Formats: sequence, C-alpha cells, structure tokens
Amino acid sequence: MPATARPALPALVGGRGCLDFANTLGPRRPDPGMEPHDYTPSYRELTAWAVHAGLLTPVQQRRLAAVAEADPDAAAGVHQHAGRLREAIYQTFAALAHGQPAPPAALAMIQHAYLEALGHGHLGPAPAGLDWRWPDRGPLEQVLWPIARSAVDLAVSGQLARIKQCPGDEGQCGWLFLDTSKNATRRWCSMGTCGGRVKSQRQAARLRAARTPR
Repeated sequence: MPATARPALPALVGGRGCLDFANTLGPRRPDPGMEPHDYTPSYRELTAWAVHAGLLTPVQQRRLAAVAEADPDAAAGVHQHAGRLREAIYQTFAALAHGQPAPPAALAMIQHAYLEALGHGHLGPAPAGLDWRWPDRGPLEQVLWPIARSAVDLAVSGQLARIKQCPGDEGQCGWLFLDTSKNATRRWCSMGTCGGRVKSQRQAARLRAARTPR
C-alpha cells in the first residue's frame, strides 16, 4: 500500500471481500510510533467502502444511511462491532498465511457473525443461477453480513495455502491477499504499490553499486 498518499477508499487487492475488509486498516506493520490508517472510521464510511467492494448496493447503502442518521448511537455500536470483526478476520487469515492455527476466539467471532447473517439471507436469482441474497431493507448490521459470509466461504474453500501477507518495503504493509497466480508465486499485495517500490529500490541500489569505485 502507498506509504504517503492515503486514498479515501483503499485498493481492492485482497481477492476476497473479507480480506479487503481486513485491509481497511493499514499498514498492518507500521514503523514504531506510526499509527495505522483506518479507511472506515465511521459507520457511513464503512457502508461506502462496502459499496466500493461490491458487498452492498447503492440502494442498500442509502437506506442504511437513513437508519444510521435516525439512530446514530446504534450506528456507532455496529461500527465498533465491525472493528472487532475486522480484527478477528485479520487475526484468522494472517495466522493461516504463516502456517499457524487461527485463534479460537477470532474463529468464534466470525462464526457468530456468519450465523447471524444466515438468519437474514435467502436464495434468489443471480446471473449464474441462484445465490445467497440480502434484503434491500435491513438493520444496521446488514453491512456485516456479506463480510461474514465471505470469511466463511474462504475458510472452507480449500484455498488457505494461497492466502498470503504482503511484506511491503522494509517489512511494512502486512495487507492480506489470495494468491490466484498460476504457480502461486505472487508476493506483493500490488505491483503498482509495494512491489513496484521494492523493485525501484533494488534497481536504485544496483545502480549505486555499479557507480561505486572498486
């Protein structure tokens, strides 16, 4: 992820909605004294991100925004819960990315959010036939339902070996992504940011070394 510019909405580099949600806080490995940037600091911005990620429709967002405006305290409570779910998702898949067991408490939180979501979904028409769908009118928690489903879908997908954590430059970044490359050789969250910077730094180092008298 960029070290300087902070876009209003982060790039979707995770390959799955749940990983992109975990990446709404970053860098995950900041320098000492550096605070990670939160791209979803309020409920309204959380729903805006969900539209950006394709997890909510604009119609759903507008209706949730109206509910949040009518009950800001409830919206703040859901936003706090979203932050806890985000950390549970991050802890789970960061551990798996390094071949470690997922923390039981994090798994329990994801499971609880998923079971909550199932009570509100229904099967309905989709471009490929049928899919799990959410109502256009739902409670404030609706923003979390597709995130929880994405996390469980990924957890049981058989693709856990392809979950990786971006090393960034000088050990920063830490964003998560699903490596869908043919040979599973992808290393960076994005070649346009972390990968490109590291390659540029290495090239500059080689040029400096070539100019150094021997």
